[in-house]
Amino acid sequence: MPDIEAILEHLANLPLYEDEKPYLALLPPSHPIHKLSPGKRLNNLEWESYDTTIHDIRPDIQNYKIDECGFQVLDHESKVKNLETVESVVAYRRETEGLLKEALGAEFAFCYDLALRENVKWERSELDLLDPLLVQGPARGVHNDVTATSGPAMINRHLPEDVKHQYCSPDYRYRIVNTWRTLNPVAKDRPLTFCDYRTVDPDDLMPADRIIPVGAGEVYYLLHNPEQRWCWLENQSAKEPFMMLMYDTFPQGGAQYCPHVSFINTREPNALPRRSVETRTIVISRK
Repeated sequence: MPDIEAILEHLANLPLYEDEKPYLALLPPSHPIHKLSPGKRLNNLEWESYDTTIHDIRPDIQNYKIDECGFQVLDHESKVKNLETVESVVAYRRETEGLLKEALGAEFAFCYDLALRENVKWERSELDLLDPLLVQGPARGVHNDVTATSGPAMINRHLPEDVKHQYCSPDYRYRIVNTWRTLNPVAKDRPLTFCDYRTVDPDDLMPADRIIPVGAGEVYYLLHNPEQRWCWLENQSAKEPFMMLMYDTFPQGGAQYCPHVSFINTREPNALPRRSVETRTIVISRK
């Protein structure tokens, strides 16, 4: 019984969003906004929960390719055995760049972000998003990290100037690709699920502002649609990282994004709390 029934949270399709763009502000308690507007809500997001069948792709794992469905399982064992120091985080970023260059046949890759997550209750007075060792909880709500609008801005913001000059040509394809890997031997608690790009109606994508202390970006939240097909990899090991497409300048009729979210695995109520690492990388390939 590899397929599983789970509850997924989608952004509610509210009349509010016809007049007010969805937004989420990730600002620490010390931010001036808390003094200027005490009690001000830092988001206007409302969620709806849906019972969802999530299909296990392990029996035909080879049929799920990033250019078609938006995600793909890789066969790779990391040489970085812990992520407890800045040096290890940098090493994991460099390793990810090499992994994606090989997997995608790319000329260049630059990992600009890494996120550590644990499924535990947090009690903290500060949230330093610039801390390379910051550990966060699982993200809420079905989402895609980048939009058609924010993709070019992210590339321009993070790529070094010399790289921009070297690859500033219509001959090159730019992608933003995430990886996700469990830091436990097997991902049982709050595993990740992905929506097959081929089943996503673009009208169900809702752009939302994401505000952090150093700037603002835009993500997609996904409205629910019964035609969406959800996938997971049961008993995903640390040697089976996912790569998932967030943005593509040259999709050639294929995938352009990959809505995803974690879910509560009711089959494993006593599993080790989730520990995972995800990366965000700009990948440049010749067309």
